[in-house]
Amino acid sequence: MATLNLARFMDIPLTIEALVEGPRLRIRELLALKAGSIVDTGMPAGENVDVLAGHFPLGLGELTTSGSRVGVRMLRFRGDR
Repeated sequence: MATLNLARFMDIPLTIEALVEGPRLRIRELLALKAGSIVDTGMPAGENVDVLAGHFPLGLGELTTSGSRVGVRMLRFRGDR
């Protein structure tokens, strides 16, 4: 059986998304959003979120904060036990 050579795929950009629940907005509130607007999710650090890669499930992450920045720490990848 042939082995898969992944080297040619290593530089392809891939969008990573963390799905967080957000508030319900009225259409007028949605239309008022501008670049740099902040929508408070109400989710605290430590909350678990689903992580997608290219719109496909990648695994489970945890919201984290570092100073004023918010990030996601990967806890488990899809297929891990």
